[in-house]
Amino acid sequence: MEAFGPVMLYLLQVEEEEKKDRPLRRPKKNLKLPPTEKPRPKLKRPPALKPQVLGIRRPRIFRERTGMEGLTDEEVVERFRLTKSTIIDLYELIRVDIDPLTQRSHAIPGIVKLLNCLHFFSSGSFQTKASAIGGVSQSTFSRFLVPVIQALKKHVHTFISFPTDKAGWQQLKHGFRQVSGLPHVMGVLDCIHIALSAPHEREEIYRNKEGYHSVNVQMIVDSNCKILSLFSAFPGSSQNSSILRQSSVYEGFESGRLRGGWLLGGTEYTCRPWLLTPVAEPTTESETSYNEAHSNSRAVIDKTFKMLKSRFKCLDKSGGGLQYDPTKVSDIIVACCILHNLSIIHNLAPKAEEPADRTVKPAPEPAVGGNAQDIRARIIRDYFSSE
Repeated sequence: MEAFGPVMLYLLQVEEEEKKDRPLRRPKKNLKLPPTEKPRPKLKRPPALKPQVLGIRRPRIFRERTGMEGLTDEEVVERFRLTKSTIIDLYELIRVDIDPLTQRSHAIPGIVKLLNCLHFFSSGSFQTKASAIGGVSQSTFSRFLVPVIQALKKHVHTFISFPTDKAGWQQLKHGFRQVSGLPHVMGVLDCIHIALSAPHEREEIYRNKEGYHSVNVQMIVDSNCKILSLFSAFPGSSQNSSILRQSSVYEGFESGRLRGGWLLGGTEYTCRPWLLTPVAEPTTESETSYNEAHSNSRAVIDKTFKMLKSRFKCLDKSGGGLQYDPTKVSDIIVACCILHNLSIIHNLAPKAEEPADRTVKPAPEPAVGGNAQDIRARIIRDYFSSE
């Protein structure tokens, strides 16, 4: 084999140098491709902010409040059952309890509260109607109704009280003697039912014998329809005689603290030395005359009940009954009775009719002692016998 010539040798050296300069080609490894990245979600643009509108506060509406300005005397009596001067006097009596404690503007004055309540008592309307007429909202009316009633109740003994002295007893006796001829009558006793919505608890005891729910209220009145005694808030099923036995009047006559005369009651009461009832089955002319005189005297309390329900229509069940619990109904009754007596004092209610030409025998002091039947028989003999 021939040796390489210089040219060939030079070519081999160049080739070897080119090999050295080339990068080594390594065998490909089985490499995994990097995982394909998921496309990123496009960012949503935030919703364009709406321009903020500041809330405009609703302006308060101040209704025209009830007042007596612009009303005639007749219109005031028709709406509130009292004269202007009587209302002002009553307001002065209770203003310390009903005037607002704050000096804020638009605070409801005490006189407006009183007028709203007077209108509610007299109209028999529900609070919605009464408050609308009174210029206040129903919720506001509900808040001050109770304080006004409680303010009136503080003075209940000023307006409703049974006389405790002989001068007061003599005045009572003289009035009834002019009405019927019965001597030594100090008052007429009976009970009145005031309708209310059925209470949730023990509803059955408030159902009276006429079939509606009520409270039973005991009253004693004089010959001029003025209320002398008030015993309120008994369930409608309560018996009249049972209510009487729990009253202070019963204790007063039984103990002798109240004496010198008697009360008149109906047949539902038991005859007592101080409580005269009609003769159940009259057999003589004298007993018949006594029963007539007894009935004429008792007509005064029937008239009083009619006056109460006609003047204060909230007490009349024709309006559906009072929509309150029995305790609150009792408070409303007391308030209306106070206002009734106030109207009697100020000559705003009709007086009992007095016979123009009645002649009566002078009545000596009643004899002390004896049972109820003997006392009644003695009255019949002494004052109604034709002999």
